[in-house]
Amino acid sequence: MAIKEGYRQGTERFMAIKDGYRQGTERFMAIKDGYKQGTERFMAIKDGYRQGTERFLPIHDGFQQGTESFRPFQYRFKQGTEPERNTGFCKGGAINGICYVFNPTLMTFYDAQNVCKNLAPNAKIVSINSSNLHKRLVSLVTEGGKKKPMATWLGGTIKKASWEDGSEWRYSRWMPGYPNIHTDKPLCVEMFRKGVSSWTTADCHQMRASICSYPMTA
Repeated sequence: MAIKEGYRQGTERFMAIKDGYRQGTERFMAIKDGYKQGTERFMAIKDGYRQGTERFLPIHDGFQQGTESFRPFQYRFKQGTEPERNTGFCKGGAINGICYVFNPTLMTFYDAQNVCKNLAPNAKIVSINSSNLHKRLVSLVTEGGKKKPMATWLGGTIKKASWEDGSEWRYSRWMPGYPNIHTDKPLCVEMFRKGVSSWTTADCHQMRASICSYPMTA
């Protein structure tokens, strides 16, 4: 790396500085006479420009931060009081504004109740009040017939003949011989015990899959 006699820094062949050279006059970034920063064609500042009036982010008259439509603040809203679960999104199947979520994990009826409660406010084990809903839930559990069904809790108890969510019991699909209530044990409603969608009863402490349901909000 010998330094030649008469060497001057900047006279190397690959970066020689020409006579009369002025910084900023390079061909690829020449500065025009009368140039003002911000007047480039791609970002020229128009007369009367006000920050925040760009077309892609207009600020409306009377706008207040936090009032955007995508995240409205409720009256007397306090930070930290938001519900932790988003009920507007359904991870299962949505039918007439109700979200139905199949849980394949085997658990008691009571544990299934707790799992549903953690999904969303007002979530319960499912009630079935029509033949059409029954068919659609069968499709949900079996993924349209692709999967073999498994014994699944419904939200009904036999002692009071009621649905957990308080809805009227106006539809049933019992297997012949059911409901069998000749026992002192608490009995809960299930379907798919024998691979068919008819309903049977079982001790509520038995381990079953389950279906949760809850109303969806906007």
